Amino acid sequence: MMLFDVLLLLLIALLGWIFWQHRQQSESAYRHAIRYCKQQRLQLLDVRRDHTRWSFKGRQPGWRATFKMGFSSDGETRYEGDLELHNQQLIGVQLPPFRDPNL
Repeated sequence: MMLFDVLLLLLIALLGWIFWQHRQQSESAYRHAIRYCKQQRLQLLDVRRDHTRWSFKGRQPGWRATFKMGFSSDGETRYEGDLELHNQQLIGVQLPPFRDPNL
């Protein structure tokens, strides 16, 4: 094998690893969104990745990502909130003010 072949193989492996990490994080974000919406009695509509960056939380390196979560409180109106994750750990949820049909 030539040096170029080894470097190309390492690059492909790195890209595969990054893709795998992002997929795992997206699946975790969806599970967190489902759990949060059930707790708050909201209807989950969709979850999508907004942006991702490499970061350190304490001493732990990893991917910090923000996901947009579409939800409805009354079945008619769509709202969009943010889920923030570090690797697969939920850091925070930010929702805009929304109408509570129970009030």
